[in-house]
Amino acid sequence: MSPSSDIFDDFLLEALRVTFIFPANFILSVVGVLTNIFNMLVQMRLGLKSSMAIGIFALSVTDLVVTFLQLVISVCYVLDKIYPDYGIDFWAVGVFVFSWARYMFFFVSGWITTTISIERCFCVVSPFQVRTIFTKKRCVAAILFIYAVHFSLIVPIYAVQKLIWTSTSSCEDNQTVTSMFTFTIVFTEEFIDVQVILNNVYAIALSVTSQCIIIVCTIWMIYSLKSSARVRVDENQAILTKPNFTVLSERERRMVKVVLGLVILLTSCNIPRYAIICVYYFLPGMNAGSYKNLSDFLWDISDLLSVINCSSNFFVYLLLNVNFKKTLATLFN
Repeated sequence: MSPSSDIFDDFLLEALRVTFIFPANFILSVVGVLTNIFNMLVQMRLGLKSSMAIGIFALSVTDLVVTFLQLVISVCYVLDKIYPDYGIDFWAVGVFVFSWARYMFFFVSGWITTTISIERCFCVVSPFQVRTIFTKKRCVAAILFIYAVHFSLIVPIYAVQKLIWTSTSSCEDNQTVTSMFTFTIVFTEEFIDVQVILNNVYAIALSVTSQCIIIVCTIWMIYSLKSSARVRVDENQAILTKPNFTVLSERERRMVKVVLGLVILLTSCNIPRYAIICVYYFLPGMNAGSYKNLSDFLWDISDLLSVINCSSNFFVYLLLNVNFKKTLATLFN
């Protein structure tokens, strides 16, 4: 057995999944479903009057779907352990039906966050034109376009996998041969090629592009906040500003902080994913052989971080948005 196998064998992988990965996913998924429902209720109470409000509402809906799908996957894992001979491969069915869809909605969530951060940057650069550029109709159209692109890219992966009944035979002690049918997943010959294309174009190219845009927007928003903070207003003096610099109002500064919190959270949760992708490029055999278990565990951590991201936006709003906090309090009153 290779050193890698000694360090990360099947027993260790299963132990980590049972004691850490899946309990954490289950708890965070439940929290995420509840917090995103609260996000949606608060946004509806505040009113979807602007493109920003629509974008945040769409982000909450998407994050709700991500956390719900992860909750279903966790339930499938538990059912697979409780009923291993039930006749349905719960884990395979869960992975086929729900895992790829969860990835799609998570990437959609990232792009919606990107569009929100772009709007906040325009608010800093051209505050008097942002309302005419980012209208509610254009925001809805952009979100629908993001969904359409991601949906069209995820469909081929379902076309090269099939859910079928398979027959397995076993021999009892009395030499009696018994057959059992199991509902599970099988892959077509094109699966590997489609998966490689999907990973390169969809999970890497689109995701990295989104992250690069977010980084640029983050730098600009941080700069705008620092520059705006230098401006001091005295009761007996006019506002002193630099030429060509737009002073942010207190409300605008709060919204920039909220968006900044969202993008920093998303970036922090995405860093391990990009690190794993880099490792895969430098170690082409990472997902097979003696490294297979380590690879699976790293992706488990990456998926866990995506659930953390989709469950934590609520706390960003709660900490940085005064109106959100007040409206949330009225829901309980």
